[in-house]
Amino acid sequence: MALATQHKWLADVLRGHYGYYGRPQNYPALNGFYQQTRRIWFRCLRRRSQKSRRMSWLEFEILTARFALPVPRITRTWAQARR
Repeated sequence: MALATQHKWLADVLRGHYGYYGRPQNYPALNGFYQQTRRIWFRCLRRRSQKSRRMSWLEFEILTARFALPVPRITRTWAQARR
């Protein structure tokens, strides 16, 4: 799968997760999901071929600067969370 396609899919997943679970005081869980998603994407990119196994975390950071994933954010207010 192309890198741009992977990025679009992961960004959609993260936005949907933040939209559903973005309640007040849930930021640590959102951030944990974000970090785990980044780790899994890094491992998947390292397994693409023999040459890319040498990808370091620094190279991944440079790559994610170009293909940035949405950062965690609270999407609901206290009034919306009570419903």
